[in-house]
Amino acid sequence: MSPAETQAAARTSTEPPLKIGSRTMPSRYFLAPLAGYTHLAFRTALRELGGLGLATTDLVQATMLLSGRPKSMELIATTPADRPLSVQIFSGRPEEVVRAAKWLEDAGYEGVDINMGCPMAKVNGQGGGARLMCDTSGATSLVAGVVNAVQIPVTVKMRLGWDADNLTAPALARAFEQEGVAAITIHGRTRQQGFHGSVDLEGIAATVDAVDSIPVVGNGDVRTIEDAQHMRRVTGCAAIAIGRGAMLDPWLFRKLEDVVERGEEPREPAAEEQIDFLVRHFTLMTEQHGDYSCTLFRKFAGWYGARLGIPEDLEDRLRRFTSIEEFHAIVEQIRERHGERTTTIATALVKVPNGPVERW
Repeated sequence: MSPAETQAAARTSTEPPLKIGSRTMPSRYFLAPLAGYTHLAFRTALRELGGLGLATTDLVQATMLLSGRPKSMELIATTPADRPLSVQIFSGRPEEVVRAAKWLEDAGYEGVDINMGCPMAKVNGQGGGARLMCDTSGATSLVAGVVNAVQIPVTVKMRLGWDADNLTAPALARAFEQEGVAAITIHGRTRQQGFHGSVDLEGIAATVDAVDSIPVVGNGDVRTIEDAQHMRRVTGCAAIAIGRGAMLDPWLFRKLEDVVERGEEPREPAAEEQIDFLVRHFTLMTEQHGDYSCTLFRKFAGWYGARLGIPEDLEDRLRRFTSIEEFHAIVEQIRERHGERTTTIATALVKVPNGPVERW
């Protein structure tokens, strides 16, 4: 980044801290929920690197939460250091969403996010996720019910609309603001697009223009400092939620803090720090999941390999290891051979079925 670009970015640091409801955010760069990935261990590991503002949990089905299913309890697991945090919930039944929000408030959680953006058929088939955007009256009624039921900030995550002919996000954002929603996060694609094609920044900007004062958080395809600055400049969004970009570069939040808040050159992690992060993330996971962490952690290999300088054959072993001892044995080989990797493209970006489903 050139000195001129660094100085231009530094001017952003004169902004006052962003507030979402009663909560003041430590940063305007948030962690977007990634189904199967943004569990407590990942959130904690990122927070320890610095620069992360609000984080949101993996998508939680309201019915499963209310019934106390172990999987749901794992998804909402947190610690005092894991703040600020919102729990994202969904259901096609408005009364369940209301009850789940009240349950979360009673349990001490400080924010609830309603999912209206998930494009997955199994979620839409239940009337949840992006399907809610097809019924503007019903969606508004659901949001009003949640806002009126709790005192904690209620936010909504949605897409531009169901398809290019039904771009309902601006109208919904305006209606949700009138009902008392504290913020809107908008992914710049339609449900029909899934995660194909490019993000429509003009669509995000239209949503920003539709509200009077609540923050609109932009989301989609932010993988670099430049991407983040470009989205904020073009759309006027108050903050940015980063999902897959955080998988590809866990230091992205710290770099944004360096450039935007401090007006400094972004700090790149040395080889030792890269490997230490890999170990720290896995260790945090074992504290919650024990030996099952070996299974849970494998899918991170394809996202981390390129950024962490892991040779391709060792990345492959990280996708197949079966014990904690084997993980540490692989790490020792990574320390010895760090930087031998020949490709700079993350394996997860190759068209294979092991990438995450970003349930937004």
